[in-house]
Amino acid sequence: MMEEILLIDDDPALRGMLGFSLEAAGYDVLEAGSRIEAIELLGKQTLPVAILDMGMPPHEHTPAEGIAVLEWIQLHQPQIKVIVLTGQNPESTAYLALKYGAFDFLEKPVANDSLIQSVKRAMMFYLQEEKLKQQEGLQKMQIDAPLGGGVKQIRNQAEEKLVRQVLLETDFNVHESARRLGLKRENVYYLIKKYNLQRDE
Repeated sequence: MMEEILLIDDDPALRGMLGFSLEAAGYDVLEAGSRIEAIELLGKQTLPVAILDMGMPPHEHTPAEGIAVLEWIQLHQPQIKVIVLTGQNPESTAYLALKYGAFDFLEKPVANDSLIQSVKRAMMFYLQEEKLKQQEGLQKMQIDAPLGGGVKQIRNQAEEKLVRQVLLETDFNVHESARRLGLKRENVYYLIKKYNLQRDE
């Protein structure tokens, strides 16, 4: 079975070229031409890897659209490995990409070999993390903790992220979420209320 990858870029010619290289390497490529298309597609299915152009209309000269996609992924499907592409201000865009949870960063024009290697690496990390989750019950999470902010803030952020992730994985099945988290159901209801967690429509 071919592994699916989402390619998000507003340039159809570039999508076609990169898509051809990825398909030749054995991947099944889905395409999105905008932030809206990408989020709509990701809302319907789970994918292991996404390749994301940071500069897309209506803000093609800033990374705003790419950041919006990264933020959505971090909130709803944090397991996705995102490889960011950019043609502008590579240093500042790399910084922002890392800040918002990107796995890797490539500067345009992208060499096919570099892209394929990055995708292979991202896919390997995704598969190993899924294996850890299945075999050992380990869940990888990214926590952004400001230094000097105190332990409580970090604990709350970790708690919210873990509960949100398990609820998403169980389609908000509180009984199953409680089982996976090792909590009573009333504790899960309390945490849902505490962090105002809601199922996506």
